[in-house]
Amino acid sequence: MRLTRMKEYHDDDYDYVVRYPSFFDQTADSLMEKGCSRFCFWQDSTEIVQTAFVEQNADSLTLEQAMAKYASDLHATQQQKGDGCFILSGHLYTETGQMTGRRFYAKFVQHRKLWFVQILAYPEECERAVKRLKEEIDKWKVW
Repeated sequence: MRLTRMKEYHDDDYDYVVRYPSFFDQTADSLMEKGCSRFCFWQDSTEIVQTAFVEQNADSLTLEQAMAKYASDLHATQQQKGDGCFILSGHLYTETGQMTGRRFYAKFVQHRKLWFVQILAYPEECERAVKRLKEEIDKWKVW
């Protein structure tokens, strides 16, 4: 993935842009909720999913409060606060517990009463392969 060409997706509803590898498949907008986009790669038993969505900040959480809440909800093992955003990462969980060998990397960007979120879910053995995608998420600016 280090050298692959990147495509850009522009969300017309919330006016954000996401960069994703050209060989990822995009889920049709008609199948997604307003403001949500999903891109995935599936080969053999390897699945990498990049998702972006917008969520209401209904409780008017501060950046610190939201980071603590989502870190707890997602069982994040690493947290990094930035300027108007934060990044969480760790093992991926479902309702039944930790998914063996799966990880996530997520960036939350605050804008007024909204959270713009981009999440990458991937197999642990692909950590080096997704390095560029994580760097793209790190650099992600919503506006």
